[in-house]
Amino acid sequence: MKGFRIALLMGFSLVCYSANAQVTEEQQQWVEQALTDINNNTDDTKMLWQYSQQTMMPDMARVEHFNATLPQTERWTLVSENGKSPSKKRIAEYRQHQRDLYESKDEKTHELKFSDLIDVSTLVFMGEDDGYVAFRFTPNIDELDNAALTGVIYLDNTSKHLRKILISNTDELNPAFSVTLTQFELALAFDVFDGMVMPAHTSTTISGTAAIFKSLDSVQTVTYRDYKLLNKPQT
Repeated sequence: MKGFRIALLMGFSLVCYSANAQVTEEQQQWVEQALTDINNNTDDTKMLWQYSQQTMMPDMARVEHFNATLPQTERWTLVSENGKSPSKKRIAEYRQHQRDLYESKDEKTHELKFSDLIDVSTLVFMGEDDGYVAFRFTPNIDELDNAALTGVIYLDNTSKHLRKILISNTDELNPAFSVTLTQFELALAFDVFDGMVMPAHTSTTISGTAAIFKSLDSVQTVTYRDYKLLNKPQT
């Protein structure tokens, strides 16, 4: 998922289902296909998108535009920050930052795929209603203790398209030395754009401390809109 910057808030209330059972082969195929579809749709070696991205943080509101047809270091454009158009100096800083990000990549850089978040072998069927079919799973995040995490994936009950992925902690997390997270909540929401399932909204809540005294409390939300597919999918 090379174009999307997915932030790691649970923006949804978990639906309470009464059933919990091992998945059938068909149900596992639903999940695997939904993840394959979203991975393909967000792979810019196959799909060339342009879209707008709005990032909201307590002290910053930023709007950026992405165009996959442009050279790697020019794909992102800063549109506004805190409702104001950026100055020439800020644009120059932003462009340099984009170049630095690209140049810092090497062969070991891992591009996030949505399927990387989910250990499909741990799926447990939770139940279904008129809108969704839900499965619990063990997350697969390298930087965190996955035994202290739990996740739920929601598919559309009719189309079996991916609709939500929710991940939260069940115990304290220590992703780095002297860092303790007491709360980690990640929500990914998806919708259909131009006939294909794409990210619509991501939100993250983190609470904790670093070096005992420094607070790491953070809330960040990202909204994607104005999708336009710039090439036709290969058949």
